Amino acid sequence: MLNFLRRLIRNPIVVAVLLLGGAWWVHAQTTSYGPYRVTGYNYTDRSIALFTIDGFGAGGSNAHESGGGGGTVCCMSVPRNRKTWHIKIVYELTQEQYKKDLPNDVYETDIPVPSLPNKHDGYIEFHFLPDRKIDAKWVELPTKPHIPNTN
Repeated sequence: MLNFLRRLIRNPIVVAVLLLGGAWWVHAQTTSYGPYRVTGYNYTDRSIALFTIDGFGAGGSNAHESGGGGGTVCCMSVPRNRKTWHIKIVYELTQEQYKKDLPNDVYETDIPVPSLPNKHDGYIEFHFLPDRKIDAKWVELPTKPHIPNTN
């Protein structure tokens, strides 16, 4: 058995296969960042029924109440080298939509991925602001509802 292992190690093809296999495994383990917990804060005059980030359902983060709201959903990964996210927001029905049996309003847009100082942990906050503006930022711990970039 020992002779067999020595012959394998001396074979350059076997060594190359082992090295490539190891490199592939390392690459597979580092193809995305995270996991991150997701928090949504709503500062608009419309309640948000649910929102998704590149298909990740963050609707349970309770961004329902206008003027604040918020909750946390676990856990989202961010692919390496991702520059933007596609956000889809489904608004709650208005009284008029409900009475007329109309569908929910849906808004979709792309936003930049914020800088991620910690590649393996933390929270990503989504702030839904008036005029359909969305700010996303990484934080170590969740913050209280506040309109970002204001004093």
